[in-house]
Formats: sequence, C-alpha cells, structure tokens
Amino acid sequence: MANGLDFQLGNHTAQLQFYTGSSALGYSGGIVGFGGFVNSRHDVMANASVKVEGLAAGETPLSFGLGVKAYAGSIDKPNDNVGAIALGGLVKYTIPYRMPMAVVLEGYYAPDITTFGQGKSFSDLSLDYQIEVTPGATAYAGYRVLQTDLKNYGEYKLDNALHVGIRLHF
Repeated sequence: MANGLDFQLGNHTAQLQFYTGSSALGYSGGIVGFGGFVNSRHDVMANASVKVEGLAAGETPLSFGLGVKAYAGSIDKPNDNVGAIALGGLVKYTIPYRMPMAVVLEGYYAPDITTFGQGKSFSDLSLDYQIEVTPGATAYAGYRVLQTDLKNYGEYKLDNALHVGIRLHF
C-alpha cells in the first residue's frame, strides 16, 4: 500500500489520518495509521492503528479486514482523560461499476479491561459510501458514532453525525 492522507469533516468535527504500508515497520501486508480528531466541544483524540484488509475474491464483492486501534484523548467537559486499545474490523461491499464504489462498515470496541483513565469502555463505528474519483483520490460520505462510557459521567459521544471526506493516495 502507498502512503495516504484521509481528511474527514462533519458539521462539528474534523479528523486527519496518515496511512502507510506496514513494510515501513519491517512487516508487509498491513496498514499502519496515525491521526487526530477534534470536535466543537474542544474534545481532542489521537489514535494509532494497525490493520489488514483482504481483497474481494472471485465473484463475491465482499472483503473483510481486522485491526487494532489505540486511542488517547482529553474530553473538555467533564474534563476527563480517556485511553483505549480496541479490536475491530471492517466489511466492504464493492459495487461493480466503471467508477469503483463501495459501502464500508468499520468498527472498533474496547471493553473496561483495555480502557484507561476515566473511561469504562470505548467504541468507534462508521458506515461510509465511497467512490474512487481518480486512482489516487477517493471521496466518501457517511455516519460515525465515536463514544466512551465515563466512570463518573455515563455515556459520552464525541461524534454522532454525518461526515464527508477525501482519501488521497500517493
């Protein structure tokens, strides 16, 4: 995999991700990512991930992936810090057409045992429709729920809204 940047905007959120092939770490076949997230409530979250994605095989348009993602961040109100190591995966349905399109469901979850700081659990779920505009650029739109369960606050949603984004490969 080549290097890439993914920039995502929601009405009250922004996220920037950098991706590279895992061969940069001496292992091939995976994707390594680093990124940051911010919302209009001044919550800030950094992440790092490693995942592998399969290719659609034969006549089936489905492909799958698995990964691990670490999160660390600060929630402005109620002024808590949260960290998590989450396991996750994705399901991708490729729509056969002249211009490649796909629907992608991706999710990560960290239970209490791998959630740190003031968090009791952490989850990140997104559903996107993407279209490859050029071989080096993909545009997408979707919905994301990024939330944590805080020890003294309860469920706290960092993101729960529509978004648009572009992914550039270079």
